[in-house]
Amino acid sequence: MKTVSALYENFDTAQRAVDDLVNRGFRRDNISLVANDADKTYSSRFDRTDGDLSGGEGAGFGAVVGALVGLGAMVIPGIGPVIAAGPLVAGLVGAGVGAAAGAVTGGITASLVDSGIDEEYAHYYAEGVRRGGTLLTVQVEDARASEASSILRDHRPVDLDTQAATWRESGWKQFDPDAPAYTDYEHDRTHITR
Repeated sequence: MKTVSALYENFDTAQRAVDDLVNRGFRRDNISLVANDADKTYSSRFDRTDGDLSGGEGAGFGAVVGALVGLGAMVIPGIGPVIAAGPLVAGLVGAGVGAAAGAVTGGITASLVDSGIDEEYAHYYAEGVRRGGTLLTVQVEDARASEASSILRDHRPVDLDTQAATWRESGWKQFDPDAPAYTDYEHDRTHITR
């Protein structure tokens, strides 16, 4: 198995990529999503009493993302509030604890590396989510890795090498889980770009 991943500037684009993956036969339980939720846009759609996503815009959110394994809200050190789902959640929360419990015990970069992502890129992805992006990963058989990569590229992900170079120009070295999460104002000033 390989892990294919992409960072998107916004959740809606990642959601369309999930749709395309599922429509092409990739299993939902192999797809992970981590979306920055500093402004509570996604968690406000999540009913914590029964785990359903509801209401207007939330219905579409739930139709695509609600079927992903372990969907829920949590706080990731250095990033802040996120909505997360899929196999990556297992590395972020304690064994047997659902994402909705919000009990993060592992680091996001460690979870990404454990899933097969190069450590340098794990830092890029974590920083991208910290700055307001949405990370999408899919675990695939080796024979379908190229197909999954093509689907993710079709949705115009962030160019991580270019983005990381821009971050480095301002002094960034790597993702820091001990850094405070960005405020909404800081997100507006530090947001990722394509």
